[in-house]
Amino acid sequence: MATWCRKCIFLKPKLERLASEFYPRVRFYSVNVNAVPQSLVDRAEVVKMPTIQLWKDRKKQAELIGGHNKAWLVVDDTREMIENSQ
Repeated sequence: MATWCRKCIFLKPKLERLASEFYPRVRFYSVNVNAVPQSLVDRAEVVKMPTIQLWKDRKKQAELIGGHNKAWLVVDDTREMIENSQ
């Protein structure tokens, strides 16, 4: 989560609640793109914030980019992304 990204800051507690629903089957990680090596950002192909990605076996399975104006849509889309990957 980038500290300058208002949508990221707003979404973080909502995604943490969602993470608790899926734990331990799915693990959520928050990454500040300004605090990690650029190679990690490049590998993940992060170009906009917020970016929510689903990884399995070191491969990106799905992602949501940019978020919505309504946080519940992002949470619903993230939940659907996880459920569709199983």
